[in-house]
Formats: sequence, structure tokens, C-alpha cells
Amino acid sequence: MNLSMILEASIQQFKFAVETLRTGPASMKVPIHWTHWSTLSPSATSHAFSAPIWLLIFWFFYFLSTFILWLAWRIHVSRPLDQALRLLAFLHNLVLSAWSGVMFLGAASAVVAVTRSDGSIERTFCSSSFDNFPRNIYYWLYMFYLSKPVEFFDTFLLAARGKPLTVLHVWHHASVVFETWSWLRYGLNFSIYGMLFNTAIHTIMYMYFAYASMQWRFPWKRWITLLQIVQFITSFALTIPYLYLYWRNPQRCMGMPALAISTFCNASYLLLFLRFYRRTYWPVSKAKD
Repeated sequence: MNLSMILEASIQQFKFAVETLRTGPASMKVPIHWTHWSTLSPSATSHAFSAPIWLLIFWFFYFLSTFILWLAWRIHVSRPLDQALRLLAFLHNLVLSAWSGVMFLGAASAVVAVTRSDGSIERTFCSSSFDNFPRNIYYWLYMFYLSKPVEFFDTFLLAARGKPLTVLHVWHHASVVFETWSWLRYGLNFSIYGMLFNTAIHTIMYMYFAYASMQWRFPWKRWITLLQIVQFITSFALTIPYLYLYWRNPQRCMGMPALAISTFCNASYLLLFLRFYRRTYWPVSKAKD
């Protein structure tokens, strides 16, 4: 495996992903599968970028690119491009805000459709097997997973402009790819609710980032952080119905490995966001007092 092979495979996988987006939930295959963990060929996988090797490729690309762009700023290569990078950040954040809104509407419509069809919300929380996993929910979870490597460009643009990168920022972007992949791999239905909260907040958050990149005033930054904290607290509350259904009949609910991964990730995000909020906003509150 070499760089040219990975690049060629990435282009093929990207075309595969675009085709899945174009055809919509009706043609969605459930679940993701691959012939070998390190397969790169689209013909050997059911979904683009689904084989585990792509997680390693994403992480390598993320950390290497971040380091190169940070170094470019340190040696003054990217500094003359700051105005162009600011405009690029503005456009990037506008696109992600719009796409987050689309994913929110798609996920919401899927939850409503399944609930109306079944006369119950149970299948929006868990399924006994992939055979009865709602295809439309799986489709939007897959779209959500594909959006996470695109969000790497948040970090790349910050690094290229010499902006500080926090542990929270880097850890969140690196780990959420694996978390969302695990939802697809192990079939965690109720992660669709986490996606709903996340995409709703990201629609607002990326709009704020677009304003901030152009140095425009946006008065609700503190509330966005609070909403993110509420999001992670809510994710724990949403496990209660799932665990109740699992307790009543363990055979009814799959997805326990993905729940363990999500619990670990969300707990780390919550702690880091609380730390960020305390360091950023509490001194302001105390000064006002």
C-alpha cells in the first residue's frame, strides 16, 4: 500500500459515497460490511469508507495535515494567505452549517416516518438485528459519519492561520469519526437522537464560526457552548430507554459495543467542555459580580 494507491482508492470511494447520497435511503444497504479490514476497493465493501482501514487513514491524514499546516504558519509560508484562508473558512463554515441543517431535517423525517409506520418509537431506540434496522435511519447515520472527516478542515484552517488548537478540539474531531463508525458497525439505533441534537447545534455553531472567521460580531457564543454541554448530558439520558428495553429482553437490542464507545467519548467531551466553559466564562461572571 502506497500513497498513490490510497489517493486513487479515496477518489473511487468518494464517487461511491456521492452515488449513495444521490440514490437516497431507498437503496441503502444495511449493515456495512467488507471482505477484509484493510480493503480499499469499493467493490469489496458495501459502503464507501466503511472498512476499518479508512479510520487509520483518516487519522493519519488528520494529524499529518494538521502538523504540516501548523509548520507552514510557523515558518511564515501561510501567513501572507490569511485573507484568502479567512474567506475559505467563511465558505467552509457556511457549507457545513447548511449541510448540518439538511442532516437534521433528514434524521427528523426518518424518526417521524419510523414512528408513524410502527405506531411506536421502540425501533428508533433499538433493533434485534440488522434485518429490522430502519433503512432510512441507517442512511442518515451513514451521512453523518461521512460528514466527520469533512469537519477535519475546521482544524486545518485553524492550524494554517496560526490559531490555538485545544485538546478538546483535536480529541473531539479525531475520536468522533470512530464513534459514528461504531454506530453503523454495531447498529445503535438511538444514536439518531444524538445526531439530531448534534446537527441542530452544528447548524448554529457553524454559522457562528462563519461570522467569527470574518471578525463579525455574534452575540450567542456562550449559549452555543451551553447547548453543547446540554447535548452531552442528554446523550446519557437517552440511554435510559435503551437500557430499559435491553433489560427487559437483551435479544431485542443490539449495539451494546457502540454504546460503550459512545459513553466513553461523550463523557470525555462533557468533561472537556465543562473545563472549557469554566476557564472561558466563569472569570467573566465573577468579574461582573
